[in-house]
Amino acid sequence: MEEFDENGWAHVHHAAFNGYHKSLSRFVKSGEDQLELETKDGRQMTPLLLACMNGHVETIKLLVEELHANLKAKDRRMFGAVELAALKSHSSVLEYLLQLNSPDLDVWKILTQGLAQNDLESSCAKAIVELISADENAESLESFFNAGGVEAILKLLKNSLASEEAKVFSLSALLNLVKVQTGKEILSQSGAVPAILLQLKDTPRDLYFPATKLLKALAHSEHNKEAIVSNGGVECLVQLLQFTADDEVIEIALSTLMVLTSSNTEIRTAVGNNKEIWNSLVVLLTAIKNKHVLATVAKTISIIIKGHIANQNAFVAENGVQPLMELMKLHSRECQFAAVQVIQNLSERNEDNQRIVTEHGCVMMLMRMLKRSRATDLRALTAGALWSIAGEKNAQRRSIAAEISVNILIEFLSENLPEKLHFIGSEALGVLATGVRNKREEISKANGVMSLVRLLGKVNTPAYIVLSVLQTLRALCLCLGFRPHLQNQEGVMKEGGLKFLIRYMVQARQEIIKVEAAYTLGCVCLSNTTNMRAALEHKDFSFIHILRQLYSVNDEVHLLAGAALAVFAYNNVPNQRQIAMSGGVSYHTFVPFLESKSEMQVTYSAFQIVVLSRIIPDEDQAQTSATGIKLLISKLNSTTEDIQVAAANFIGALAHTRAGIPGAIISIGTITMLGKLLSSPYETVQAAASVALGYLSYDSIGERQLLGVCRQDPFLYEVIQFHAGKVKLSPEFVQRWQHCKRVGLPPITKKPVDQHLLADKKMETAHFAVDAEPTFTVASTYESPGGGASDGIPERKTSAATSMRTGTVLRLPLA
Repeated sequence: MEEFDENGWAHVHHAAFNGYHKSLSRFVKSGEDQLELETKDGRQMTPLLLACMNGHVETIKLLVEELHANLKAKDRRMFGAVELAALKSHSSVLEYLLQLNSPDLDVWKILTQGLAQNDLESSCAKAIVELISADENAESLESFFNAGGVEAILKLLKNSLASEEAKVFSLSALLNLVKVQTGKEILSQSGAVPAILLQLKDTPRDLYFPATKLLKALAHSEHNKEAIVSNGGVECLVQLLQFTADDEVIEIALSTLMVLTSSNTEIRTAVGNNKEIWNSLVVLLTAIKNKHVLATVAKTISIIIKGHIANQNAFVAENGVQPLMELMKLHSRECQFAAVQVIQNLSERNEDNQRIVTEHGCVMMLMRMLKRSRATDLRALTAGALWSIAGEKNAQRRSIAAEISVNILIEFLSENLPEKLHFIGSEALGVLATGVRNKREEISKANGVMSLVRLLGKVNTPAYIVLSVLQTLRALCLCLGFRPHLQNQEGVMKEGGLKFLIRYMVQARQEIIKVEAAYTLGCVCLSNTTNMRAALEHKDFSFIHILRQLYSVNDEVHLLAGAALAVFAYNNVPNQRQIAMSGGVSYHTFVPFLESKSEMQVTYSAFQIVVLSRIIPDEDQAQTSATGIKLLISKLNSTTEDIQVAAANFIGALAHTRAGIPGAIISIGTITMLGKLLSSPYETVQAAASVALGYLSYDSIGERQLLGVCRQDPFLYEVIQFHAGKVKLSPEFVQRWQHCKRVGLPPITKKPVDQHLLADKKMETAHFAVDAEPTFTVASTYESPGGGASDGIPERKTSAATSMRTGTVLRLPLA
């Protein structure tokens, strides 16, 4: 039995090598020395080693499980069963040896150690790939990690002398590892990024392609993102984009950049600061033919520039807008989506880019896409891009909203459409409901109010949409000069909007929604007896809810609460009495806003104290009114369009409230100041000033002063007539002006006077009489939110009571 052939093999060796396990069993049982008999060919192979080398699993099972062969056997090169199976790529043998889980044979440790040996590195790396890719062996990964497998692979990747084949298999092994969370964590803890980045530098595709995929997988971790950037990963990826023409590689590299920049502003900055990236991306937009990869380029740009002004500007400076226009023209839904998203992110809060994309014709193209497509997702995307281009300027927003059209905007409010369209529809309708050429009538006829109210009543409507709808309804119901739009008010009432507004006012979780609902409710009920009665008689309505908001620590809530009370109290004595009986308001709550550096806060609070002056117990009514009027008129000199509009609008509103107010306004040169605003470059300012002058023209002194203004510049009459002719303009004033024209009185020309000095001089001497209507008793205190006015606290007359009864003439203050 121990006879050896000319090659130095015995019968038992041939049986083991060829898988003749029955013969092998007979040979071993006939002589115990046969089990570990070594060949005499100079390699010193045992039957077990030969079986492993030739991949006969059944024979190995026989030798190990029945015959108990020595698992520690080594050949002359000191290769054991694992090494020999790996060299010959017998993964089934290795899987069996792993399943044995024998203390005499640590498969993972042996393979890991083999990665450091030149003659084994490729074979062991390949074996590791095959073993860890098998789902059924997922549990054994822990043993691989414990054996230092990851560290050994990374060491091999850093070794410049290691073979390319070994590195390719090592990268494949890592790609298999990152498929499981534990693998990603181990790679992150082991500092895998630098070793992977080495494979991107001047190496073959077989190396940089899997390395890029690995970076993408690891980049989801914030720790790894920082490691990639700090180790020059961005530069490597950009360089890869520049020298390769392989679409698959480009797509993976771009996807990696997307993952890197998706949620980290600092990394977005680092990527944008790369000198080559913008040129590379623009070149890719023009050079690539594959539509899917083109879309990936656009998606990458979109993410890198999102919310980042410097990156937005850098892309535009590289002449990137025109290629995006070409991308939108392709017959590819994916490309169109990606290009539109870039346009939106380019324009977001960036006025310069909004202008540039408009000049390139983006608005026209987006409008065409919006109106031609019925696909909800594309409409939402294009509408979002258009609204991003609209920006914050009223003129641009109004232009784009009008271009979209009222009917389409109302369609956006349909319940089955995305929330994004709900918001844009509401915002755009709100813009169209204001301004000189507002579309309140058109919105009313198209049932826009109905759609808005239904959206307001929808369950789980997001807070930001609720706020938008409330503000839009307010704009639809309240016209310039505090005139109600009766049709829209009736529309809100008809659709059950009052109950929704009261519900939000009382039950909303956020203070801002409560107070916005109260303010809108006041506008819906303004000068509308039916709506006001319905609101006041509702079981949940009480002015206490609004008064509580007046003591909010949030300045915006506080100011809006004052606005809501002012609307309810405006020309409504019973409501003023109810507010007073519910706790009233105190002057000191308005002082921080009256003294604020914010012009808007000063303007709004000044109007509020004039309207509410009768029920402010801690300050003289005449003094309060005088202070508010003076502040309002001073804001006509603001350099800001919105402030001028607000101030003129509030002056117009006050001009048709109680007796004495118009005279006080006129007495300090307001007519002349408003006349100057008629020449404003902003139509909104012209309109607000015209309406205010229209109401003031009913005062005899105001009429004469306005005639003087128009005689100095006859064109101003045309401006007033255009904006206020159909609103409120004194017939006597119109007749007098026509008489002046008939008799041919020449225009008044005189040396200009410094109007500021004139106003100051007039304020020193001006007086006005407060109307002699009865005062109200007001609770002396109002508890902080959570409590009402205390019962049993004595009521007292306001200090302004005497003035209200006797019509005392008071001086307007200089300070």
